[in-house]
Amino acid sequence: MKLSEKALLYRELAKLVGANFHLDRSLELLLKQQPSHARRTWLQGLQLGLKEGKSVAASITEHCGAFSDALEFALIDAGERSGRLGDAFSHLSRYFEAWNMAVKQAIGAMIYPLILAHLGIVLPELPTMVTSTMEDKPYSLGGIFMPLAILWLILLSLFLIWRWLSRLGAESASVDRGLGYIPLIGSARRHWALARFSQVFHACLLASMRMTESMQLAGSASHSGLLRHAAKDAAQRIAAGETIAGAMADVHGFPITFVHGIATAEEAGTLDHEMNRWAAAETIEAGDAVQRAAQWLPKIAYAFVVMYVAYRIITMMSGFYGGMQQQLDNL
Repeated sequence: MKLSEKALLYRELAKLVGANFHLDRSLELLLKQQPSHARRTWLQGLQLGLKEGKSVAASITEHCGAFSDALEFALIDAGERSGRLGDAFSHLSRYFEAWNMAVKQAIGAMIYPLILAHLGIVLPELPTMVTSTMEDKPYSLGGIFMPLAILWLILLSLFLIWRWLSRLGAESASVDRGLGYIPLIGSARRHWALARFSQVFHACLLASMRMTESMQLAGSASHSGLLRHAAKDAAQRIAAGETIAGAMADVHGFPITFVHGIATAEEAGTLDHEMNRWAAAETIEAGDAVQRAAQWLPKIAYAFVVMYVAYRIITMMSGFYGGMQQQLDNL
């Protein structure tokens, strides 16, 4: 399911549930709106699970698992337990709207460099093509198609490698730490991970779930191997009697400013407000990090394209003047 579709799905559910519509009635209304195949399958799966007597979270886990992730499972489960299911849907709607906007910004920023890269491959070949046509000589299009094929092979390889590393980073602390060092991109990953962690922890607090369970659920939903392992270690320390902030401080993975904020909130008894504040703040920070990446990554792409075009021009002119010099030497 697309990010925009998820944002729309949870926004409509939050609207109906928030207006005190029964969930069964909400699902019927949304199914009558002729949704896309993915949303219709999700709604029908939830409807089927409810008819079988399962909870909302269990229904989504069993029948909608292909369209949902750990963040959705955790927030909906916590929202259902706390009686704030509408708030959980609203959280998810805002999260996917922000994530969708970030992805659109990143893709939009790379369109022009990609067009420029194609022009950088095609334009240097045009003089040779025109000259060959005028002199009635054969010209192979391999000089255009081969670099284009290499370009798209590189782009596809980078996409697949990044996708594989991102999935691996959701489980492995070492891989996640390494991805965090990538300029521009690493910052966005860290902020999104902490935003997801804070959102789920806040929902768990509202549901009055045990601190150890809340910590582990939030870590799993963060999509960060570093936070996942840190949360697991912190949960063990909390079970042994440590405070939440003390347990977070003793493990590696949580930002120090985040730990200090949790410590003061724990003493003041405002931990739920603090987690909600961090969730909102980190979502904004993640969006700003994506904007910075959208500003600088195209400039880096421009630099590579300009260097390639300069190389092609120098090569073309060297061949042209080299041919002229050879003809002069033969006279």
